Formats: sequence, structure tokens, C-alpha cells
Amino acid sequence: MKLTSILTLGLLPIFIGCSSMDINDFEGTSPKFIPEQYFNGPMTAYGLVKDRNGKIIRSFKGKLVGSWDENGTGTLDERFVYSDGEKQTRIWKLKPTGKKTSNQKTFIGTAGDIVGEAQMIAKGNTVMIDYTMRVPYKDSTIDINVRDWLHLQEDGVIINHSKMKKFGFEVGELVITIIKD
Repeated sequence: MKLTSILTLGLLPIFIGCSSMDINDFEGTSPKFIPEQYFNGPMTAYGLVKDRNGKIIRSFKGKLVGSWDENGTGTLDERFVYSDGEKQTRIWKLKPTGKKTSNQKTFIGTAGDIVGEAQMIAKGNTVMIDYTMRVPYKDSTIDINVRDWLHLQEDGVIINHSKMKKFGFEVGELVITIIKD
């Protein structure tokens, strides 16, 4: 009994030290990710979909076109073609919330397959987007919680990784590279 308690106490700092990423981790990183600049014009995306075990189950290519109106609202038109031939379109509307600091900008995102509103934060070289996506499943749909992390690199490439969860358990992952055309 004592040995178990000692081992548990000894390992506790290791587990406490493991934390998930936070948008504040990217304070001051560069190049600065300004959504209105990057998501303006045509882009190409290449991606992989992984299942909960990390196995790649699909790949895709996407054409994205972004634009912004005079009120600062963005439209991001995404058109994907998957390796199995499926085609998917998502059109995001990105509205600034007005909660802007010198280090951070926030937006509310909506799209046809997004449940409610997505919360988007840009800080340093990173954009984080939290949302619930309604996806087809068998003869119905299910809602999946997604957290996207988009990291702008020095050469203008975005590396995007996303975790998909249901009931708090990871059910899949996306890995995407986005390149300005």
C-alpha cells in the first residue's frame, strides 16, 4: 500500500506538468497571423483525415477563396475533394467581435454544417478555432467538437492540426497544409 502511494505521489508532478496547448502560448510569435490578410484571395489546401487510432483514412485537396467586406466581415469559401471522390463545400462567415487588443483579435464564425457559432482567436502566429460540426454518420448525423490550430510559417504556409472529439473522447484528427496561390 505504501509503495503504491509513493509511486502515485512521485508520478503526479509528471502528469500535472503535461498540459494542453493554449492560445496564450503564442504571444509574441511571428510572423503575425492576420486573418484579414491571409484569408484574402485564393489558397490551396492539402489534408489528411485520421481515425481515433491515428490511421489515415482519407486524404483531400481543397480550393479556398477568402474575401472581406467594408465592415470587416470575412467570407471563406472552401471546396474539398476527398480521395474517395466525395465533394464538400463549406462557406464560413467570419465576423469580428470588436474584442481586439494589440496582441489578439477575436471573431465569430458560422457555416452551414457548424452548430451555433465558432469562436476564433488570432494571437501571434496562430489562430485557434473552437466549434461543433454536424457530420453525416450512417443514416443520420452526429455533432463533433473540433479545435483547429492554424500556425503561420515564415514562408506563408499554414500548418493546421485539428482534434475531433465526441463526449470528450478523441474520435479523429485532421492535418492540413494551406498555401496561398
